[in-house]
Amino acid sequence: MLISLLAFVFVLGVLVILHEGGHFLAARLVHAPVDVFSVGIGKRLWGFKRGGTDYRISLLPLGGYVRVVGLGPDESDLAGATDVEPELLPRWKRTIILLAGPVMNILAAIVFLGVAFVLGVQVPAYQSQPAVVGWVEPSSPAAKVGIRPGDRIVAVDSTRIPTWEDLENMILTSGGHQVTLHVLRNGRELAIPMTPKRITRYGFGYSGILPPMAPLVQGLQPGSPAERCGLKKGDKILAVDGQPVKQFYDLIRLISPHPGKTLTLTVARGGSTLTLHVTPRNVGGEGKIGIPVIFPTRLEKLGPIRAFHASIRENVRMTIETFRVIGRLLSRKASLSQVSGPLDIARISGQAARKGIRSLIWLMGLISLQLGIFNLLPIPLLDGGHLTIIAIEAALRRDFSIKVKERIMEVGFVLLMLLMVVVLYNDILKILPESIYRMLHGGGTP
Repeated sequence: MLISLLAFVFVLGVLVILHEGGHFLAARLVHAPVDVFSVGIGKRLWGFKRGGTDYRISLLPLGGYVRVVGLGPDESDLAGATDVEPELLPRWKRTIILLAGPVMNILAAIVFLGVAFVLGVQVPAYQSQPAVVGWVEPSSPAAKVGIRPGDRIVAVDSTRIPTWEDLENMILTSGGHQVTLHVLRNGRELAIPMTPKRITRYGFGYSGILPPMAPLVQGLQPGSPAERCGLKKGDKILAVDGQPVKQFYDLIRLISPHPGKTLTLTVARGGSTLTLHVTPRNVGGEGKIGIPVIFPTRLEKLGPIRAFHASIRENVRMTIETFRVIGRLLSRKASLSQVSGPLDIARISGQAARKGIRSLIWLMGLISLQLGIFNLLPIPLLDGGHLTIIAIEAALRRDFSIKVKERIMEVGFVLLMLLMVVVLYNDILKILPESIYRMLHGGGTP
């Protein structure tokens, strides 16, 4: 809990300072006076004044604001400011100042991910490969609609799917909603409807489709039959009782039906072939020998120039994916439970901090990008809402009154608070004990 809290404060604090710092620097660039630079909103807790600006930490750690003289009403007006609003700055100055915050977050995301690529990022080796089906789990949604090993999935609905990573992202956000898989099979393209099963408290989609995987022993459970029979990490299993093993999932198919029966494994190790005997233990009526499914990873460690290019590509990919998810949320094809609020971000930040600096830097890049995109949405109170008002004013060739803008901001504040309540509710559900979660969702008594 303490690590999660400290990591959350660090991550959010850095990203808010970067965002508001963008507004601040842009205001200085266009010679606009800045009254307040606040991390957090609401009542002032601590701060100091320098150069005509009050640098402060405020009560609610849910963002921040820079109060620029002549920019118009902002979060500080909702926090109880009583200053009389001066004459507005020219629209071009206001536009530059408002854009600077989100742009700073997007630039920071590029820097963070670039640094992560320089330090080295572990990614599943299969994710950059074409989405060729290696295995379909029995009784899964994919199995029920006839997806087969060897099928290549080229599109989901109208979105082309060049890699496994693209397919996983599409399925992940489609829990409980029908999608159409476009599948290449024997030279023909088939359109197959499928509804991914909704799983976990995030409402993620599960299809049962898995990528190809070589029959290599990536790890061994301590004390398992596999360890006792002499298998070692790095071994390649060639056959089970004389039946050839072409990929890892064949092990599941050949071992699962034989709990308690001694099987003969043909194993390749260091250029030689060994014969080992193993007796699967009975786990729920299925044979298990204790070799976990571990997908091989590769370390992407790049030089500064290549890391910068990789960061640009990844940020573009995540931006496209973000707007796709927003579209699915608006069309009710995705669930708000997939959106993380402060509590969930704190938990994820703690997990990233425990994994090391690389994971934390990557997470900061991801959140920074989302913060930049979110603030550009045309929602009142956000930078995008202010920019939308400026665009309308430019089209009408006149400015709205301060009172009208304040009313618009109040509507935006209410909408954002309602969204925050929903997101916090989902965050709380994600951390509740399973028995309570099931009761709240009609899953029976504990």
